[in-house]
Amino acid sequence: MRRARILHKAGFLGIFACLGLLPCGSAVHAATSAPAKQAASPVPVIVVQPAIVANSNPAVPLAAVVTLQARNAIAVDVSVQERLAGRPDRSWRVSAPVASDGSVSLPIVGFRHSSDLTLTIALRNAKGTMTPLPNNLAYRAPAAPDVGLNWPRIDTDEIDRTRVEPGITFVSVRRNFLERGSLMTPRQRDFQRKFGLIIALNEDGEVVWYYRSPQRIAGIQSMPDGRILMTLADQRTRIIDVLGNVKREYVAGQSLDRDPSSGAIPIDGIQTIHHEPYLTKQGTFIAMSANARRIDNYYTSVTDPNAPRKAQMVMGDAIIEYDANGKILWKWDSFDHLDPMRVHFHLFQPYWMTRGFPGHLDWTHGNGVSYDEKNGTIIVSLKQMDAIVGISRKSGEVKWIYGDPTGWNGALAAKVLKPKGPFVRYPFSPHHPHIDGPGLMTYYDNGMFQAFPFTGKPPVPQHQNFSRAARIRIDEKAMTFEEIWTSETEGTKESCYNWAMGEAEHLPQTGNTMLIRANCTPADPTVSDFNEYDLSKRFVDETYGDAFVDQYNNNSPAQRVARYRFSNPDQITSWTLYGGFHRASVDGKSR
Repeated sequence: MRRARILHKAGFLGIFACLGLLPCGSAVHAATSAPAKQAASPVPVIVVQPAIVANSNPAVPLAAVVTLQARNAIAVDVSVQERLAGRPDRSWRVSAPVASDGSVSLPIVGFRHSSDLTLTIALRNAKGTMTPLPNNLAYRAPAAPDVGLNWPRIDTDEIDRTRVEPGITFVSVRRNFLERGSLMTPRQRDFQRKFGLIIALNEDGEVVWYYRSPQRIAGIQSMPDGRILMTLADQRTRIIDVLGNVKREYVAGQSLDRDPSSGAIPIDGIQTIHHEPYLTKQGTFIAMSANARRIDNYYTSVTDPNAPRKAQMVMGDAIIEYDANGKILWKWDSFDHLDPMRVHFHLFQPYWMTRGFPGHLDWTHGNGVSYDEKNGTIIVSLKQMDAIVGISRKSGEVKWIYGDPTGWNGALAAKVLKPKGPFVRYPFSPHHPHIDGPGLMTYYDNGMFQAFPFTGKPPVPQHQNFSRAARIRIDEKAMTFEEIWTSETEGTKESCYNWAMGEAEHLPQTGNTMLIRANCTPADPTVSDFNEYDLSKRFVDETYGDAFVDQYNNNSPAQRVARYRFSNPDQITSWTLYGGFHRASVDGKSR
C-alpha cells in the first residue's frame, strides 16, 4: 500500500514535469533517489613549515623566496605587507602552484631596500577553500648599494602621481669611462664592458629590483611569462627569470668571444648578435646580426668626395629570425637590398673596431627591430642610414623607407614614404621602433647631424641639437606617414641631446610615452660628436652628463609628468641608459 502511494505521488509529479512546470523526469528521480553527499575535499596539511630566505643568486640581491611543503593543497597564496620608515606602507598578493610532491618555491620581489616585510600565508585545496596558516613570516630587505662606481644616484626630479603610468620601469644601465673608445686602455674598456645593470623603479622612482651582470647589457625586453630577454656586449642573447637565473642563452656561432663551455646555443653562420632582441607571438626571436663584407673601391673619407678609394671591410646588418633551438628560419641581408654607397658621417668611427673587428667600417648600424604582424612587416631601425625600414616578412623585399629622401636612388627612391600633414623632422639616428598597432610606430629620434656626406649641407653641431620621441601612422598602400605625436617640436634650454641609444615606448593605461634619455651631453660649442679621431676638439665621450627616464602625456604640445635622474655626484664616470621597458609589476603579473 505504501509503495502504491509513492508511485501515485510520483505519477502526479511526473505529469506536472511534462506539462513544463518541472523538468521532465526530475520528479521521479527525486522521489526514488536519496540526495548524494558531496565528498569533502581534504584539508591541507603542512609537511615542512614555511620559511623565507634571501635569494641565493647574488645577481638579484633584492629578492627572497618562500618555501614550504604541504599535502592536499594545489596552491599557496601569500599576502605581503611592506613597511619602510618615512614612506607609505604597501601591500600586494602573490600565489604559486604546489608541485606534485607538495613543495613550493615562491619568489617574493618588488620590495624596497631596507624595508620590513610581513607575509601571511594560506593554502588552497582543490575546491578553492583557503586554509590560513597560523604564523606569519618576517623578512628584512637588504640595504641599498653605495652610490659610486658600481651604483648610480637615482632621484625623482618631478612627478605628477595623478597622471603617471602605474607599474614598473626597467632600464638597462651602463657605466662609462670618460674617454674616447679608440684611446682607452684594455682595463678601461673592461671597466665599461664587463659590468651591467638592469634597475627597476616604481612610480615614485624607488628601486624595487635590480640585476647585476658581468657583461654590459644592451636592449632588454619583457616576456609574457615575466622573464626578461636581453642582449649582452659579447654577442649573446640571454633569458633570465626574476631571481636572475639564466634560463637560456644564444650566441653568434662565429663570435670571437664565444665560450663553448658557457652552454649558450650557437646560431650558426653569423658573426654578431647586437643591440635589441625581439620576441614574436609565435615564440621565435628576431635579431640584428652585423656581418662583414669586402667592398672594392670604397670610401676613405666622408668629407672629401674626391678622396682616393680603396677596398674596405664593411659591417652591414642582417636581420634573422631563429627558433628556440637557434635554427635560423628567415634572413634578410642589407647588402642585398640597400645601397652600401649611401653612408653616414660616422662611417669611419671605431664602433666595430673596438668590438673585435679592427679596420671594419660601420655602414648600417642597426639598433632595433620590431614586427607589425597585422601587415606582415618587419621593421628595423638603421642608425647610419638615418632611416627606419619596413621589410616584407613574406618576400623579403623593402616595402617602405621612413627617412629623409636624400641619397635614395633607383627603385629605393620610390620606397621612401611621403609626409601627410606637418611634421617636425625626419628621423636622424633613430633608435628602436615600437609597434603600437597596425601601421602605428613610436620611436626615439636622437637627431644627430640632420645632414648627409657630400651634399654640402653642414651637420647640426651637438650643442644646437635636441633628441625627442615621436609617433607616426604609416599607410602602406598610400605610401605616406603622418606624425601624430611628439614629445618636443624644437630645442629649448631644457632640451636633452643624446647622440646614441635611447628608447621611447607608448604606455597602455594613461597613453603616456616613456622616454629613456641615454645621456644628456653638455650644450657646449667646444664639444663635438663628429669625429672621434679629431684631437683638436673635445669629443662627446669625454664629457660628463646625466641620464633621465621621462614620461610625457599624450597632449599636443606634450607635457612632462615624471622625470627620474641617474647621476654620479663625483662625475668621474657617467651613467648611461641604453633602453628599457614598462610593465605592470616586477614579475610581470597583474596585481
